[in-house]
Amino acid sequence: MEKLKGFLVILLCNFAGSVAVHFSGLPVPGSVLGMLLLLALLLLRAVKLATVEPAAQMLIGLMILFILPSSIGLMNYLDKLAGVVAQLILIAVLVTVLAVISSGWAAQLTARATGRKRGGQHG
Repeated sequence: MEKLKGFLVILLCNFAGSVAVHFSGLPVPGSVLGMLLLLALLLLRAVKLATVEPAAQMLIGLMILFILPSSIGLMNYLDKLAGVVAQLILIAVLVTVLAVISSGWAAQLTARATGRKRGGQHG
């Protein structure tokens, strides 16, 4: 039941973001705006982390299922992408490195902001 509540909160935020983008015409995907709304609700403590965490963990575990169809669809265009494989690999590596670095910085900033020390366990 807890996971269901978490899914409902996540889906409602996603829906609210999509509706906001539809009516405002913002050049941002509705899902991104919805996740920003969820972040704001979590930061304002309007939604408890314990409510959405079980559903979020489950979604993270299933993430490969969301990525797999687009990856398979890419196979249809391999002949068109043949000339730019090196550039695509370079871009993928650079984006991955930048994502890891920015995630690390964000984690450090969050840890400093919440007063958590390295290696400490806080419940």
